[in-house]
Amino acid sequence: MDWKKTAEQIVAHVGGKENILGATYCTTRLRLALADESLANDAAVSEVPGVISVVHASGQYQIIIGNRVPKVYEALQEMGVLENKGQPVQEEEEKKKKPIPARMMDALLGSMTPVIPAIIGCAMMKVLLVLLPMLGILAEESSTYQVLNVIGDGSFYFLPILVAASAARYFNTNIYLSITIAGILVHPTLQAMFTAGDPISLFGVPVTAANYPYSILPAIIMAWVLSKVEKLVDRITPAITKTFLNPMLIVLICAPIALWAVGPAGAIAGEAISGGLEWIQTNLGWLAVGIIGGIYPVLVLFGMHHVLTPIAIAAISGPAGFDGLVMVAQLGANLAQGGASMAVALRSKNKNMRQTAAAAGFSALVAGITEPAMYGVTLRLKRPFIAVLIASFASGCFAGLMQLKSFSTACPGLVTTIQYLEAGRPSSILYIGLTCLIAVVVSFVLTFILGFRDPQGSGEAAATTKNTAPKGTQVQAPQRLVVNSPMTGKLMPLSQVSDETFASGVLGTGAAIIPTDGRVYAPFDGVVETLMDSSHAVGLRSDDGLEVLVHVGRDTVALNGKYFTPHVKVGDVVRKGQLLLTCDLNGLRAEGYDVTTPVIVTNSEEYLEVVPTKEINIEHGARLLTVL
Repeated sequence: MDWKKTAEQIVAHVGGKENILGATYCTTRLRLALADESLANDAAVSEVPGVISVVHASGQYQIIIGNRVPKVYEALQEMGVLENKGQPVQEEEEKKKKPIPARMMDALLGSMTPVIPAIIGCAMMKVLLVLLPMLGILAEESSTYQVLNVIGDGSFYFLPILVAASAARYFNTNIYLSITIAGILVHPTLQAMFTAGDPISLFGVPVTAANYPYSILPAIIMAWVLSKVEKLVDRITPAITKTFLNPMLIVLICAPIALWAVGPAGAIAGEAISGGLEWIQTNLGWLAVGIIGGIYPVLVLFGMHHVLTPIAIAAISGPAGFDGLVMVAQLGANLAQGGASMAVALRSKNKNMRQTAAAAGFSALVAGITEPAMYGVTLRLKRPFIAVLIASFASGCFAGLMQLKSFSTACPGLVTTIQYLEAGRPSSILYIGLTCLIAVVVSFVLTFILGFRDPQGSGEAAATTKNTAPKGTQVQAPQRLVVNSPMTGKLMPLSQVSDETFASGVLGTGAAIIPTDGRVYAPFDGVVETLMDSSHAVGLRSDDGLEVLVHVGRDTVALNGKYFTPHVKVGDVVRKGQLLLTCDLNGLRAEGYDVTTPVIVTNSEEYLEVVPTKEINIEHGARLLTVL
């Protein structure tokens, strides 16, 4: 897959570079802040190779791509899309148009998302420190254990500094001044003064003692304050003194604000959140985990699930050192998507759906990446999604009842279940296994019981996957549809085409022709649905509803119609064997273009199977594809 092309097409379909104010990404989603979302073409973005779906949530334009989303983000960086465009005022005005809760949520997610890899890295180190003593490999009294413990605590202790850096980028302020303010809050001398218990004051104003290491909110709030103070100071200082006077005044203003008000308020708010979670778990007990598990797939649907991540991080970095709510509920929710998808893979009669469901199910079960399973399978088929909700609730209730704990924020899947191991509690291994089993089995069985409607073509019965035909009734064989060869030449498997977009089958299944004649003919009776301005590709729909794309050569769109002559236009009714377009193959080859021509059924997911002919050489008008 050419992710640079994917990024280029995304940019084109969301209104161009000028319409993109900023971008972040999570595990599977590219999150864009657009100046005007009305300029984005959701349908076109969804059709871009590599894109699964589009969601509008949290004031963001979220493009679901899967676990290759970092590649697209890197491509956007290389294209210069994410560079500062010199329009901070416009961006600020766009942010002000959003409701205050949405702006606060954007700030929280924008500040926390970039630091998650560092948190997961150290958290998994802590998990290893639970596992190694249990296996007798490492003694807790050893110096190695103590040093590894320091390593595992690194990102948590200095969490305010990490968050200060990412928050500074979000608020478009000086990253080093932001880190400096956060560094003051976690300075060992200041913490020692707090621990001593003696009254502390700055310029006669009392400084409230607070535990700043491991905290999140003070650094985010101070980054916002810094962005305002920085602009104010810059307006009042003479140009000749800005180099040294600006930084000094900013620190002198921001440090007292942090120590007097923002720091204590942020720390108190963080403790209040932790206290609120403790209250929920105390009063609702195991049911709280079940409720979070039951609604978690819905939160993913609207892109709101990352709201819970800071809560989990706060719990793990707090005095308890674990999260017994968010990450525990997410384990069952993720595996339930995998179980339901695997049931679809086994039960579906649609070849493409079986392949999609199997791949998506594997991703959800092993890695905990659920968007492909949800958008490609369970939500698409509806009833399996209901099975997922029920299984997520059931597994969450069981995990809550067994008081399962998570010591990391790694995406829950089978390979990361070690983050739920609890030192001194060997039975936690059993509870982890049973939680996973309940999630997978319940969703799997319920998907079979509830059934689902397969994606169907003209030859499939419009019923659920269950065969409801009475005994003795003759079942009609699937209708066979034929796509004749539009060109004369040599056949090759579609998977061997040099263009990964076609070879991967993401646009549909079919075959490819290395043409010896530049004439393209209609493969069936139908209508011309699309004809590119460059005339290098034509899309047709047959009278039976079959949709076929004939794409002459690779990257020939760049020629803007050179060497191509169309003989039809969009909307024309054509007959089988009618000339559609001609091209100069020698001219294309002379300019270095690959003339291999994919012929694909773009709605192949609606049919059981697309079977290419086994012939090596083919004449136009001969049978090329048989569609069942």
